[in-house]
Amino acid sequence: MNSAMTATHSPESEHLQRATQDAAHIPGLPAGLALRPLRTVGVVGAGTMGGGIAMNFANAGMPTVILETSQAALDRGFATIRRNYEATAAKGRITAQQVEERMALLTGTLDGAALTDRDLVIEAVFERMDVKREVMAMLGQRCKPGAIIATNTSTLDVDALAAATGRPADVLGMHFFSPANVMRLLEVVRGAATAPDVLATVMALAPAIGKVAVVSGVCYGFIGNRMLEPYLREADFLLMEGATPQQIDRAIEAQGLAMGPCRMLDMTGTDVAASVVIEGVKSGALPTDPSYRAPVRRLSELGRKGQKSGSGYYRYDGRKHLPDDAVTQLCRKLATAHGIAQRSDITDEEIVARCLYPLINEAASILQEGMAYRPGDIDVVWVNGYGFPAQRGGPVWMADAIGLTGIVTSLKAYGDARGNTHGYWNVSKLLERTAAGGSRLSDAGA
Repeated sequence: MNSAMTATHSPESEHLQRATQDAAHIPGLPAGLALRPLRTVGVVGAGTMGGGIAMNFANAGMPTVILETSQAALDRGFATIRRNYEATAAKGRITAQQVEERMALLTGTLDGAALTDRDLVIEAVFERMDVKREVMAMLGQRCKPGAIIATNTSTLDVDALAAATGRPADVLGMHFFSPANVMRLLEVVRGAATAPDVLATVMALAPAIGKVAVVSGVCYGFIGNRMLEPYLREADFLLMEGATPQQIDRAIEAQGLAMGPCRMLDMTGTDVAASVVIEGVKSGALPTDPSYRAPVRRLSELGRKGQKSGSGYYRYDGRKHLPDDAVTQLCRKLATAHGIAQRSDITDEEIVARCLYPLINEAASILQEGMAYRPGDIDVVWVNGYGFPAQRGGPVWMADAIGLTGIVTSLKAYGDARGNTHGYWNVSKLLERTAAGGSRLSDAGA
């Protein structure tokens, strides 16, 4: 539990402590279920995510093989891992000897046969369904009987990927958050065919590798990224309507979030974000509206990939983000192209409502559909994975503090004012019913 949660005994901190404990308990699992042995690990992909994932297991003393398609990619991945460990040692958090011990637990390979003796294999390749499906099919053939096969997808259909293995009972999602060796959250995605012992084994593994695990059902974006999508949608629309990245980020960060949406997208990479949108549209999970997330798509097309390229929603001097008039011009052109009227009266209050209320509404839909077991699970996801302020208790807890009736009224008002052709402002039935009954969303399902 981080210090923000334990510094006080506020209702919010007590809620998060209880919710974190509850998240480890999965309804319906048989008592005394035998766990599968997990001693050795394989990771497919030595990129940012794959390398970070492998570090978790080396930190826990588990021998880990990393598979790549080229020696150059493997060398880059191992060089990054070593730099990360040496940076940690330079801060006094581990010793030079521990750096070498952990590196010794990691083996690189170009041969898929090296995965055949692994107890757990996680794919961490590019976020494209065709690429991941091919890797999962390979793992279904290569992995030994009883091995657990996991996908690190952040949005794609885990059931479709599980089917590609030919052994879906052995498969689930293990969605690590970037940087995977630092972020505490692990979304464990339970597929339709995931065997109970597979789920129980991975949930038991999580604390051993320093993670807080929350189970999600299979849906677009699972818990966290599904809620993130309407939040980012409105940020991009607000930009086209005339808000600036710095205004949006300032308004959101004033609510206690660690980082506003534009800074966050620049950190993760607009190319990564745009690819997620493109794949979502292809799969039918996201709307075909051509104005949907238009700014992030255009920034990616222009090579403005964020911090790593020196420009995105901002321009960068090292890691320092600076306003860029080119983004204002870009958004103005996109507004004209998509028939969006620009205006100069966008307030911080509107930004907060437009970004956070749809996020809360999506949380209610996730609960309504049973994609999360408990309201507290959603708060644990957002506090541990998305920089949501612990002092606000998480988005569900915060919604109750704001007042559900006001949120519902606001959502409907924006739908009336902006139009609702694509259902962006449809109010969750659970949210509307809970508000009308004067109940708390935090107690939904209790």
